[in-house]
Amino acid sequence: MVRLPVVLFCMLCAWRIVAASAIDSLMAALSDREKIGQMILVYHSPYEFLREYNVGGVLIMSSMLKDPGALAREIKAAQERMPIGLLVTIDQEGGKVNRLSHLADRIPASSARELAAMSLDSIEQQAAAIALQLKALQVNVNLAPVLDPSRNWKGEETFMSVRERSFGRGYKDILPPARAFVRGFSRHGIMCIAKHFPGYDVYTNSDEAIAVSGADSTAVYEHIKIFDAAIGDLGGILMSSIHFSAFSKKPAVFSEKMVGLARRICGDKLVVTDDLWGTALRSFVSQGKNLGSAHYPDADFAQLVSMAFWAGNDLLMITYPEKVRIIQQTLLRLVTQDPLARQRMDESVRRVLIAKQTLGLLVSPHQ
Repeated sequence: MVRLPVVLFCMLCAWRIVAASAIDSLMAALSDREKIGQMILVYHSPYEFLREYNVGGVLIMSSMLKDPGALAREIKAAQERMPIGLLVTIDQEGGKVNRLSHLADRIPASSARELAAMSLDSIEQQAAAIALQLKALQVNVNLAPVLDPSRNWKGEETFMSVRERSFGRGYKDILPPARAFVRGFSRHGIMCIAKHFPGYDVYTNSDEAIAVSGADSTAVYEHIKIFDAAIGDLGGILMSSIHFSAFSKKPAVFSEKMVGLARRICGDKLVVTDDLWGTALRSFVSQGKNLGSAHYPDADFAQLVSMAFWAGNDLLMITYPEKVRIIQQTLLRLVTQDPLARQRMDESVRRVLIAKQTLGLLVSPHQ
C-alpha cells in the first residue's frame, strides 16, 4: 500500500473539507427551481432560455458547428453570465459518430473499431488532439467512450458493432483502448462519461424502437465489470434505453434496479439518462401510441420524466428544448409534495455540483 506523507495527507483532507463546505453553502442558497435546473441537460439554446430555466448543462451537435468560432464565443459568454457554470457536453466518439466532421480544420477521429487496432499510445494521442479542439469550442464533457460489446451473450453481432462503435467483445478487448481514449481527453481537462450501461447488447436501434435484451444475470454482470474497472478515470455513466427483461419490466434508464447498479459503481459521480425524447422511451410510456412530436401528450412525457427521476438518474437529457418546461413543472410538483422527492433531488444536485467543482465551474450563486 502506498502511504502519503502526513503533511500531504492532511492537505488533501483539508481540501476535501473546504470543497464539501463550498457545495453545502451553494446548495443552501439555491431555490427548488434552480436545483431542478441543475439536473437538466438540453440541446444548446440561447442564454435567455438557459437562464430562465437555470439549466445545468447543454449538448452540442454537428448542426451547431457551422460557425464554430461564433458558437465558442456564445458559450463562453453564457458561462460568464450563468450563476453556476454549464456542463458543455458533446458525444464525440469518432467514426460514424464524429460531431466535428464538418470543421474546416478537422483532425482524424477514428471509430472505436479502428482505435482498437491501434497502439494505446496512438489512441491517447488522437484523443488528446481531439480534446484540444473540443476545449477551443468551450466543451468540458465528452459523452464517450462506448463500453458496449460487439457481440452479445449468444455471439450475435450488436448494433454498436454494426456502427463500428464498439472496441470489441469483452473486458480484455474493451477496457485498455477505452482507458487510453479517456486519458487523452483528461490531458486537457475534458471529463468523459461512458455509455451505455449496463452494455448495449442487441441489434435493434433503441433510438427508433423498443430494444429488448434477454441477457441473463451472469451475462449482464460480466459486462458491468468493464464499467466498474473504468470508473476511476470517468466522470460518470450514461444509461442505456434497452429493456433487460430478466431484470426489470422497464428500460434500464427507468429501472431503479439498473440505475442502482450504476450508482453502486459511480458513488458520487454522475448517472446520466440518454435522450428522454427518444422514440423507444416515449413508446414504452405511451404503449406505442401518439409518438408524433407535435401530438405527444404532455401528461405522458411528465410520467416519463417522473420515472427517470425516481429511478435515480442525476442528469436528465432532452433534445427537445421546448420540453424543459414540463421537466421543471413535473419535478417541482414532486419535490413540493413529497419530502422523499426533495431528498432525491438534493442527492442528484449535489453530485452535479461535485462534477462542476471538479471542472472548475462553480461560482457564488446570485451574482
